[in-house]
Amino acid sequence: MKKYLLISLLLIIIAVIVFNFYKYREQNLGEILDIGQVEKIYLIAEKNEIQEFELISVDEETLHELANFLNQYSVKLTNKDGYISNHENERFELYLGFKNGEIERYTFERNVVVSDRVYEAVDAVFDYKWVQEFEREIHSK
Repeated sequence: MKKYLLISLLLIIIAVIVFNFYKYREQNLGEILDIGQVEKIYLIAEKNEIQEFELISVDEETLHELANFLNQYSVKLTNKDGYISNHENERFELYLGFKNGEIERYTFERNVVVSDRVYEAVDAVFDYKWVQEFEREIHSK
């Protein structure tokens, strides 16, 4: 009886460790955002008081450009419940409309991505100048 209890306990501990390694591993940002299923986007980089907006349908080239930008960053899930803004001048929001009709909001700030979870960029700080240029490009179309 003790033998089965010990083996069961050991298996549970191993499963918890494997699950935590899998959950908190380094991941590609484009995969986390599921950018391949995105149909519409809206990007807010400049500080302006937008009360209402509509997601913009984008062409494949624009979506590919966004995917390339996001895929260059690796992120790790943190165990933080929230975050405090330390770099408001480098913050932008990305709204993604998926093919199944769902809409998700992501807030990026320097090296943090926040949605319903908080991720930290592992390898670099987000290129805010590129984001500003990309925002101008999408809104000018």
